Amino acid sequence: MRRSLLLMILLAAAVVPLTLLLQQAGRETAVPRWHQHLEQPSEEALGPCPRCGGEAELCTHLPVINVETGGQTIPGRPVREEGADTTSYQAGDHGETEILVSYSTVSEAGVWHHPDDEPTHTGTALFRYRGNSSRYFTKGSYRMRLVKDDGEQKRKQGLLGMPAGTDWALYGPFLDKTLLRNYMWMNLSAEVMGTWTPEVRFCELMLDGEYQGVYVLMEMIDVDANRLNLTEYRSGDPVCSYLVLIGSRSRLERSLDNFCYYTYQMEIGNDLRAEVLYPGASSLSQQVLEYIQADFSEAERMLFSSDLVDGTGAWKSGINMDSFVNYYILMEFLAVNDMFGNSTYLYRDVRGKLSIGPVWDYNNVLNNFFHPMPERAFLLSQRGWYSRLMMDHEFVERVIRRYRELRRGVLSEEHLLAYEEAVEAWLGSAIGRNYTVWGYTFDPEQVSANERRLPAAGSGDTLRDVNPDSYRQAVEWMLDYMVDRGRWMDENIETLRQYSHPSRFATQLLE
Repeated sequence: MRRSLLLMILLAAAVVPLTLLLQQAGRETAVPRWHQHLEQPSEEALGPCPRCGGEAELCTHLPVINVETGGQTIPGRPVREEGADTTSYQAGDHGETEILVSYSTVSEAGVWHHPDDEPTHTGTALFRYRGNSSRYFTKGSYRMRLVKDDGEQKRKQGLLGMPAGTDWALYGPFLDKTLLRNYMWMNLSAEVMGTWTPEVRFCELMLDGEYQGVYVLMEMIDVDANRLNLTEYRSGDPVCSYLVLIGSRSRLERSLDNFCYYTYQMEIGNDLRAEVLYPGASSLSQQVLEYIQADFSEAERMLFSSDLVDGTGAWKSGINMDSFVNYYILMEFLAVNDMFGNSTYLYRDVRGKLSIGPVWDYNNVLNNFFHPMPERAFLLSQRGWYSRLMMDHEFVERVIRRYRELRRGVLSEEHLLAYEEAVEAWLGSAIGRNYTVWGYTFDPEQVSANERRLPAAGSGDTLRDVNPDSYRQAVEWMLDYMVDRGRWMDENIETLRQYSHPSRFATQLLE
């Protein structure tokens, strides 16, 4: 097996940096990236559990998170009434969109964990289902917003060794049968992007005393000194930092009537809008909204006008090119179908330029979307703003150079295969425990149409052809796609120059 051979070669030399230089809004700050599987001991390293000898119902080297709902209905499951054009979401027992729950973590470092051990942290949180397509999955993903006991005031707490924060995602890998994608690629993306990327930790979840399997606790994207560190907005400031999210489910009252939306330059048919996430609702006056709309629109206007190809390069003055280069390489390499469709964030600090990121939502990458993704094609070079950026010769050359650099380092085939194998080995028996509950999902006939992959139209494939029948097959499919895609891009990355060839925009220059 290619992975085992490469791991043997790399055991003495594999290096996963624990510290990255992150550049945030023009400042370089040393920020650690903590890779859980490298820092926490494996099952083998821990030896037999001194408490139960491994005989307890749940004895794990992973942290344990306990959530108690008190029997309440968890809001957020999708509900589509017969004849309705839109999907609504199930409310709680009293019409709530979030319920108040208690939680605890068992996460002391370097020991075995059991659900009834002395908790490391306890608290209360507002709790609901989260996600888009994942809301349909039987294994739920959840949002936890930490609050004080009154349920009203926000509360910050560091969980599983991550910096203190209020908003957390409990992601339950379901369609991703490898369990690995979000953990692996959030960590590696931090090294590629060189900016803040949500921290992630594996854990096992107990919900109302019932085992739910392997989860990934993730920092949610938030403007905070511990997360996306933007200059704080103060009432009356004539300019401000901002964070926007491009998606199809934006709240209209927080959405921009920006240039691309106004001129239909966004992806036609998806009704995509840019929603302001920061400043928050209490600070988002009409004046602030109009400022963000004008600033964001100016960057778009320059991209979608002859300014891009007039030779002056003026359009580059407001855009952080490095962020767009790194982001494109990641999204293209991973075949992220949602780019500029959903979960696409952009931000500007008053001290810096407009940047794309942070990255988010990797459960569908590397051909784990609901329908197969080609591995031998550039899928995103003409998506959203990149259809214009690719017309700039300098941008294309920077993409090519940076891609070559990354393929000699963090995105090298050897490094990626060794990283995956190390994470999988560290998870150990947690994988089997997860599939004692969810093993039936390897049979596509036992899950709903919203919980499985579909064959490509006209391919002749069956459901069983495109859905893995075991954990091992799921991992091998992911790695095979990753290796083949990387090798194809290695051979074809220079063909991106076609998009910046003068013949593509000569008419614009003449006009």
